[in-house]
Amino acid sequence: MEPAMTKQQRELSSGGGFSQYKSFVAAERSLIGFLYQEFCTTFFSNLGGLLGFGFRSLLYPSLFGSSGTRPAFGKGVLLRNPSWMTLGRKVLVDDYATLDARGEGAEIVLGDHVSIGRHATLAAKGGRLHLEAGTNIGSYARIATQTEVSIGESTLIAAYCYIGPGNHQLGDGSTPLISNEMELKGGVRIGKHCWIGARATILDGVTIGDNAIIGAHSLVREDVPAGAVVAGTPAKIIADVKATRHLSLSSQKVEV
Repeated sequence: MEPAMTKQQRELSSGGGFSQYKSFVAAERSLIGFLYQEFCTTFFSNLGGLLGFGFRSLLYPSLFGSSGTRPAFGKGVLLRNPSWMTLGRKVLVDDYATLDARGEGAEIVLGDHVSIGRHATLAAKGGRLHLEAGTNIGSYARIATQTEVSIGESTLIAAYCYIGPGNHQLGDGSTPLISNEMELKGGVRIGKHCWIGARATILDGVTIGDNAIIGAHSLVREDVPAGAVVAGTPAKIIADVKATRHLSLSSQKVEV
């Protein structure tokens, strides 16, 4: 008897091994395209040093839907359905990061000069994930969506942040929680020039305005106005960015 599973687990457990694997990593590629992707990732993904860096920069752009000039890929980068992804110019994907696009309508768009830190995960599961130019994602951060996550220009996402996924519905108790449908609230929108502190969690349905600051370890479950500083679990407004900067400057000693 099979255990209770999520919809994704059921889909992955159906079908033969080869078709299951291909749908997982290269769903819409032809057999030749799939074999070429396997060649690139098998032989060059973990190749170290300048040689590995050079081969990945040369070969990997052709795996994507489109790619700007001079991308950089570290060791062990995991790509799932890269043909559903668009890269801008000079994108950096550091060692062991994951770019995962799965399901109908899945799309990942990285603007110019976007930087993805070590072991970070971007997962678009039937949804759209858009990082505008200059966005910096810290190590071990996880950003996932079944609807949409958009992050504005030059926003800093610190290490270990968790952004975007929906929650399993509680149901009436007759169905195991793991099997219930997801409760989706429209995704997450983060404005430009924001700073999201380490280990912050931003729940589905939240909008964060431009220039906002989210304190480390905060749980954000409500919208954050532009220019606000929030912190806590749940996060509450504790200051205004402009006021904070004014106090910081006024407290500095001036030596003559």
